[in-house]
Amino acid sequence: MTTLFDRKATRRSVLAGAAGMAGLIAAPAVLRAQTMKLIGASATPTTDFIAQSLDFFAARLKELTKGQLDTTNHHAGSLGGERDHVESLLNGSMQFASPGGAIVGGWYKPAEVWTYPYMFKDVAHKDRVMTALMPEYGEEAAAQSKLRPLGAIPRMPRMLSSSRLVKGPADMKGFKVRVPETTMWRRTFERFGASPTPLPWPEVFQALKSGIIEGQENPMALTYNGGIFDVNNHFALTEHMMQDNQVVTSEAFFRKINDEQRKAVLQAARDMEDAMRAKVIADDKEILAKVQAKGVKINEVDKDAFRKTLEGMETEFPHVKKWVERIKTIA
Repeated sequence: MTTLFDRKATRRSVLAGAAGMAGLIAAPAVLRAQTMKLIGASATPTTDFIAQSLDFFAARLKELTKGQLDTTNHHAGSLGGERDHVESLLNGSMQFASPGGAIVGGWYKPAEVWTYPYMFKDVAHKDRVMTALMPEYGEEAAAQSKLRPLGAIPRMPRMLSSSRLVKGPADMKGFKVRVPETTMWRRTFERFGASPTPLPWPEVFQALKSGIIEGQENPMALTYNGGIFDVNNHFALTEHMMQDNQVVTSEAFFRKINDEQRKAVLQAARDMEDAMRAKVIADDKEILAKVQAKGVKINEVDKDAFRKTLEGMETEFPHVKKWVERIKTIA
């Protein structure tokens, strides 16, 4: 049986080995032409689209660089939660991570735009926005935070799993719901009437099982693959956010590899987007059938009522205004 000590020791050994890459990355160009063993991480199971997307990115990057950039990914939170991963990027012990887009808001506040509720028309609009904005957005984020988003890991709309029926804001009063660790997420659910509890994803299942929280919100795929429907038997189709995760690296790593390798990193991210978007949409239909087969109670909600609770919220987050306005220009 794997103990907590064993997991922490494994994490330390992996990150310690990755830290040794810092010397190689900073080495002369002749060394940089050799194989670089890199570390990537996700907080989701290998069966989830986030982990699969990061694996696709790593395989494509290795192919484009003819083996020079060789990434080993670690999934299911084995190297910590998404904030841990971002910190590991900045300290050089990890080279690629897959956090939710807004997680970077802890270092670049405008990143919270990706969790602005009810911002996109539909999934296709969200995908067009991500492709159009990522180069410009990545440059600004890198300049201000030393973190460079490379590409969007596609996800379907976020919806609410729970231990009770939720049809509108009136059903959210006092509802203990897990949210990711960002201010906008917390404020969104406070406006909905809930009592949001920020938690890293790896802690969610046990928190639901023990009754610390009553529900959580995620795309149906992650909710299903994370085993959440074993403890939540209701699923409300709120579609309140469409937040892609992102492949992120540190600006220090990005600038220390050579020009051809940088181009390969960006191309691998774009290729990942194109490959995974169609797959995510197709697989979501299959997952819906599996969720129904488990006997989960699925219901529509009053989206207009939820939207009404959000009126004026933009005044609380002036730092996202620039990107909100840019998104409005993309049809």
